[in-house]
Amino acid sequence: MEKIKKYVERFFKGKKQDINYEMSFNESKAGINAVISSADANSAFDVITTFFNFGYAKGYRAAMAEMKKGGAA
Repeated sequence: MEKIKKYVERFFKGKKQDINYEMSFNESKAGINAVISSADANSAFDVITTFFNFGYAKGYRAAMAEMKKGGAA
């Protein structure tokens, strides 16, 4: 987990976060509640995988918006 945290920290040292493509508090809370209420490890893994894919999709949308504005994503 530490490696992942450092990766994210390094990424955002040179990038500005865009609130339009961030996870909201309610989205985060829903994910936490889903993991807590998961009946087994596979269910929790599915929730975490879905959140990873959600982040990927938001990142993709951010990159497309940046390219549309003429920037380098």
